[in-house]
Amino acid sequence: MSQRKGEALVPSNLAGVLNEHCSCSTLDREILNKRNFSETGGDRIEHFYSETPSFINVSEKKRIQEILHAIRNAVELPEVKNRILADHEDQNRSRDISGGVFLSLDFHIAKEGPKLIEINTNAGGAFLQVRLLEAQIECCKAARLALPNAETLKEIEEKFYDSFIREWTDNGGTGTPNFIAIVDENPSDQFLYPEFLLFRDLFRSKGISSEILDPRQIERIEDELFFGSRKIDLIYNRLTDFHLSEPSHAMIRLAWTKGKIILTPNPIDYDLFARKTNLSFFSDNEFLLRAGLNRKDAEILKASVPVSQIVSTANAEQLWKNRKRIFFKPKEGFGSKAAYFGGKLTKNKFSEIVQGEYISQEFIPPSKRITSVSGQEMDLKMDVRAYIYRDEILLLASRLYQGQTTNFRTLGGGFSPLYVVPDG
Repeated sequence: MSQRKGEALVPSNLAGVLNEHCSCSTLDREILNKRNFSETGGDRIEHFYSETPSFINVSEKKRIQEILHAIRNAVELPEVKNRILADHEDQNRSRDISGGVFLSLDFHIAKEGPKLIEINTNAGGAFLQVRLLEAQIECCKAARLALPNAETLKEIEEKFYDSFIREWTDNGGTGTPNFIAIVDENPSDQFLYPEFLLFRDLFRSKGISSEILDPRQIERIEDELFFGSRKIDLIYNRLTDFHLSEPSHAMIRLAWTKGKIILTPNPIDYDLFARKTNLSFFSDNEFLLRAGLNRKDAEILKASVPVSQIVSTANAEQLWKNRKRIFFKPKEGFGSKAAYFGGKLTKNKFSEIVQGEYISQEFIPPSKRITSVSGQEMDLKMDVRAYIYRDEILLLASRLYQGQTTNFRTLGGGFSPLYVVPDG
């Protein structure tokens, strides 16, 4: 572990010490390049990965699990579910809503613990993270203790697969689906297309036919969906049109609403968990207690969810006054598009935000991760993503970046393996 001159190590927070002082490279690119990504070209894989691992403490992982349970308990309360799904029909509010495969909780790690920044459906990158973990080498004792072995990584892949089968059976399917379609617009042009290939190959390895499809390749026959002569049983939905409102997606929505296709995640998964306005409910302690949430879960969310509000003309003056402590996000969106830190807003841009559909969120700065590029140390920002299915964390990961929001353009940045180390 490399240490900067003149800086003392503080042993009370091992993960923080490692993040700020350990700039070792742990990525073995030779191992990574042996993986079969021949259909995509190796250059598409290189952008994804940082050579530097990231660290969190055991207590921080435990807190993330507690936050997940608290949110799950909150959305099961009738008053919370009815408020969030107010624009849905009664039968949709009463159904079991899982959140779909690869729901994610995204965090910044503050001194007080993990702070929930965002919830996402169909979060990308989980399978690519597994491939990253397969190509790690030890840089220090902490990394050696935290590195998952081949058996553990195989178990993670099995859990990925099991989540799709659970979605299938919970929605009325029997046995296993015959055909799974992985669906996105122009999929081969998508940044995460290599991950689509990994999922396709996983399904095929289980004896399930699978293809990666653009919606325009799908045909509707009597409300059922087909690719050529093959009936599609389940769609792994990677579309960012979360409500399937675009004309080219209408047949998918119709088949799903008529119960002719199992779609994961689906529009109700998105609305109950990932719509940005939901953060205003999860950060409203008084509302959650009135709705019947137990005090322990309410206190966990109060401490972990930054205060969030729906932006309106009524609160615009106060938000402008406090803008340097606020981050603004569109109610509907993904990938940090059209998100703004209040401290850099012009009056004109703020006026557009007020007239648009936005939420305000208490600004929580990301933690710092030191990395090394060609021997030169760099300060990067770090966020933590928990890929989950129902009540279980499937995988923890980190993303390193510079700039206002996460991206894959930062030299030395990208997906980073996240190691859990002991406290102290």
